[in-house]
Amino acid sequence: MNGLIVFNSANDVVYQKLNEPLAQKIRGVATTQGLLPSGGALDSNILLQIFSPIVGSQRIMQCQFDNAYSSLQCEQGFNLVFGELLGFTFLKIGQIPVELLGRQMGVAITLTRYCYGANLFAAQAGAMQQELLTQCLDCYETLLWEEDQTYLLEAMPRLLINTELKRTVHLTLDATLEHLRQLGLPRAHALLLVSNKLVAANSTRQALPLAAADLLFLSLMSRALQAPKSPSQRAVAVFLQGVSHDVNSGCVPSIVHISRLHGNQVLLQVIEYAHMPLTSCIYDSFFVLQKIMAVQHQGDSDALKPAFENLESFIVQALNALKRYLKQRSETEDLENCTKKFAAKWENLRKMYTEYFKNFERELLVRIESNLPSFGEELKQIFTLACCDSSSVHELDQLSDTAANVEAKLLEFAEFLAVKATRNISIDAYLEDFPGLVHFMYVNRSRGQMLAPDLRPNQLVPKTKLWSMVEIARNYLKKGQTTVMWKDKAFHYSYFLWFEDMTGGVLNTVVDLQHHFLSTGAASGNGSKSPTEPGALTMDYYHDLAELCFPKLSPAKVRVYELYCIHLGLVTATCAVEHARRLVATISDVVGEEAF
Repeated sequence: MNGLIVFNSANDVVYQKLNEPLAQKIRGVATTQGLLPSGGALDSNILLQIFSPIVGSQRIMQCQFDNAYSSLQCEQGFNLVFGELLGFTFLKIGQIPVELLGRQMGVAITLTRYCYGANLFAAQAGAMQQELLTQCLDCYETLLWEEDQTYLLEAMPRLLINTELKRTVHLTLDATLEHLRQLGLPRAHALLLVSNKLVAANSTRQALPLAAADLLFLSLMSRALQAPKSPSQRAVAVFLQGVSHDVNSGCVPSIVHISRLHGNQVLLQVIEYAHMPLTSCIYDSFFVLQKIMAVQHQGDSDALKPAFENLESFIVQALNALKRYLKQRSETEDLENCTKKFAAKWENLRKMYTEYFKNFERELLVRIESNLPSFGEELKQIFTLACCDSSSVHELDQLSDTAANVEAKLLEFAEFLAVKATRNISIDAYLEDFPGLVHFMYVNRSRGQMLAPDLRPNQLVPKTKLWSMVEIARNYLKKGQTTVMWKDKAFHYSYFLWFEDMTGGVLNTVVDLQHHFLSTGAASGNGSKSPTEPGALTMDYYHDLAELCFPKLSPAKVRVYELYCIHLGLVTATCAVEHARRLVATISDVVGEEAF
């Protein structure tokens, strides 16, 4: 049983995705309670009646006590995990451990942001975005999360090719970007994948750099839309994140043109079209508005004034950015009218807050709370008109021609790339120099990429051992342990995490991670909030870790690496450490002059 239900702030069901066993279970409960006649269809009203007590209780715990449930564990391994995004409550249901269900929940929320931006499940977004979300969730939960190393580690596999071919691919993609620039699309990315492995990712100078999560999402989306009868060319509207250290990151409205080429090649042309300073201001305003609404529901009068001052700062920035944007554009009548209404509602709201802070009358607070929802709706309308209008991208029909040019230029290498993708890294090539080594996974967390031998049906290490190893290593990492070794009856496992500067020199942190995580409660999960999970999709855990360990350095100047090794059980700890050091050096030699 597995499913996802999303409720809005009024507790109405706005999205549901239930597999057949779970739908059958809920139908049985509804029939027993007299909510549904035998054989009747399951709809949103039935789900609302069954789950509203749980969701209502969750909201009370969140709004009044700031101590919401993270999960509920029931009989027969039936578990529920809660999540929240911009006032929407996500309920993930399944018969898998709470920790794994929580990771699925995090990915579901992330995919929702990619598909909708800030205007979650809005009518303006249309059925296409909901269908895209469902397809991506299906692909992740049914095909990838238990089968693919990419989504186990949340890092893109890199295809290793020789220097000359690499140069040819990069020149081809650069020519593509130059063509896009000539078409009036100066902010763009071009990515080439072969059998879901990354060959190259090129970007124009004006484009916002892609985050590790962006690479994973783009790959996931291309696989989700790869139905047998699907067209070879397709354009999709999404909202990427961008690297977290950029001031405009968080929401990057983009058009992704997907082209399926010869030999399992996929070309992704990503076009950024929105005005980023404006989009960033408006997007951040959603979260600040949600914060002040939460503070008011909790009745925290001490926190209300700072929350209002924060909201005022963001709204003023957004209005100023809107004025500058409108001066630069023509044919913006709808947006101008919407901006005037938004500014008027804000002025009314600002006056009420100012009056409230003079005498703290309860009646004023009630009026404020009744005005906030309509103000939020105006903000959504502003977001839709100012940030989601891709009508300026007139050249989409020419992207198919661009893809055809890429296919023609790489046609003579297509078969080689296809074969290489199936034999990218073989563990057999490492057996002579590293006796006893049976598998490894080397991850550059700063670039969101990984190198590892492909999993084979008859491989020595079962998948269950591999997935278990990663889970154990993550649990120790959350306790501040960056080097871990352990054994079972068959294998010796080792895990290493370290930091390097831009020249490849090792960086040593003065922060005691074990003490930090114990003191904050993150190591045991006893903190006031759920501990963050290592990974890249739900949040950039490793970026935050680099910031924590090196507060005086820009995270962009700190590289984070991980290495997982599995040896036969007879291998000693000393030998495993020596192998790890030499393995990293060997891989660096193989990758060539471009640092991995």
